[in-house]
Amino acid sequence: MTQWCATATGVLAALALVAAARYRAVSVTQRRRADRQQRENARLQDQLAVELARRGSELAAVQQEQELNASTQRAFLSVARRILVMAHDQQALLDEMERTHDDPALLEGLLKADHAAAQQARLAQTLAVLCGARAGRHWPEPVSLEDVVRGAQSRILPFQRVVVRSRIETAVVGAAAEALIHAVAELLDNATRYSPPSTQVFVTLMPVHNGAVVEIDDGGVGMPEPAVAKAASALAGGTSLEVSRLGEVPQLGLAAVGRLAEQYGFRVTLSSAPSPYGGVRVVVLLPNALLTEPLPPTVPGLGPDDPAFPADPHRNPASPYPGGHPRTTAHPLVETPPAGPAAPPPLPRRSHRRDRSNRHASPAAPPPAPAPPYRSAQDARAFMAMFQAGTADGRSAARTQAQPHRSLPASPQLPQRFGEFHDHHP
Repeated sequence: MTQWCATATGVLAALALVAAARYRAVSVTQRRRADRQQRENARLQDQLAVELARRGSELAAVQQEQELNASTQRAFLSVARRILVMAHDQQALLDEMERTHDDPALLEGLLKADHAAAQQARLAQTLAVLCGARAGRHWPEPVSLEDVVRGAQSRILPFQRVVVRSRIETAVVGAAAEALIHAVAELLDNATRYSPPSTQVFVTLMPVHNGAVVEIDDGGVGMPEPAVAKAASALAGGTSLEVSRLGEVPQLGLAAVGRLAEQYGFRVTLSSAPSPYGGVRVVVLLPNALLTEPLPPTVPGLGPDDPAFPADPHRNPASPYPGGHPRTTAHPLVETPPAGPAAPPPLPRRSHRRDRSNRHASPAAPPPAPAPPYRSAQDARAFMAMFQAGTADGRSAARTQAQPHRSLPASPQLPQRFGEFHDHHP
């Protein structure tokens, strides 16, 4: 029994030694594994700290760039507003000069200066749009789509080169009228700027299933594929004003059109295929949500029978027309080609708050050319809209060739001023 106990004790002692050895071995392994894990954790912590520091620096740089860009946008918006105020002050001064001078040559120069001030206002509005402002005010009434295009035509320098062909009778809601006028003006300016001066730019208005389209075709040399892709990217919208990306010759017009299209829900597409005239075709698709029925033609300001029409103090008593002005009858619009360099089209005259029908051409003026077929009141109003948008009191009617110094009242539908800016941010 004693021997058995001794044997058992020895076995137990051996087992204890083995267990202790195994425990020590496991403990060493675990300690080594724990040490390796601690070293790995320390290394990962160091890497994480470095990565966090790098990402923090990048985030700070991005935030600083965003703040700088936002500050730049606010500065450019302030400059745009100041330019717009200066342009309106210039137009007001020119209006006053036109009311106090009767010399035809001087008036022609004043009209040219006024038109140049309108270009200055359009550039200011483009800058404001890229800085987050909306394009002008909401007009209380719908504006005819043709009047919208005519108003855009009046905001570019070579407006004589634009030929408008309308196949639709619809109107644009007042909330989107100013934005569409500005967008089409930028597209027309781009079309006339990059096509030969001897060519024309054709604008076609057509109805489609989803709304209406405005097709703009120029007779230039076209655009290579990289330029088309760049322009299409600008027209896609989402482009904000970034000084670092403007370049030495900033291209702001298409970017502003893209912003307006994104804000108001219309679409502008630049075709990669040449237009039928060999140049570039741009299509503006207006959805039905932006369109409405046009106002009836019998609105104030369209004819001499309207009470708003100023009485002609020099009216011929024998004239069968009230106010000494002929009545307008409905006739289809007859397109006449623009005059050549030897006979440029006459600039419009204004009727700022008083009738100027008593003015006569100087004796040395050349005889007028044969009068074209008479146009309806709507067509005359559309033609006059080219010269009326963007001024303080509206532009007067274009002088007819039979009566060079008669003028009709401006249409009340067409916006006569670049509207004030409405910012997105407070």
